[in-house]
Amino acid sequence: MVRPEPGDRPRRGPGRPPEDAQPDAREALLDAAARLFAHRGFGEVSLRRIAQEAGVSAAMVHYYFGDKAGLHQAMLERAFDRVIARVREAIAADPPAGESPLAGVLQVLVQTVSAEPWIPPLLVREVLSEGGRLRERFIRDYASVMAELLPGLLQREVDAGHFRDDLDPRLAFLSFMGMAVFPFVARPVVERVLGVDYDDAFVRRLAAHSERLFLEGVRA
Repeated sequence: MVRPEPGDRPRRGPGRPPEDAQPDAREALLDAAARLFAHRGFGEVSLRRIAQEAGVSAAMVHYYFGDKAGLHQAMLERAFDRVIARVREAIAADPPAGESPLAGVLQVLVQTVSAEPWIPPLLVREVLSEGGRLRERFIRDYASVMAELLPGLLQREVDAGHFRDDLDPRLAFLSFMGMAVFPFVARPVVERVLGVDYDDAFVRRLAAHSERLFLEGVRA
């Protein structure tokens, strides 16, 4: 779970539900916040604007999340905690004979950034950009976890004789993440210069291509 940043204010617990409470209001608010935070930044989006985008009253934000920081934290937890859990499952799974667990991990990453198109712009704006609000939290709670899980898996594949014995797991980890995530970070440029449409068929082809290219480069 994401831990609050040192400067985050304590959140109020939920009170009585507003009269216009709806069963799916919480998810609608998380979806709206993800879109708006990714494209405008945390500081430029008001709770009123998020509620308007979600089609609910601003009171619903306070009921479910306490304040904007609480909504932001819940949005990250929903997306990235789920990714970490699915990556762990893919690593622990017993792959078909001759296949590497990395194939399943790559599918998880590609499917996530494809299904959650707000993630790449949020990473650029709030993590990679200088002064990004989420950089320290992202490094602490997510990037550091992935930097343990995947190089560890790569080293086990080397030790088992499946991958080349001269493979540097840390460098291979960087290449792997670049293949999985960069095409979606660069999507606005790729769509124009290559004339591709990021539909389901293209995403499947991209995932298969990246999997084949990476694994053929590291296999013993």
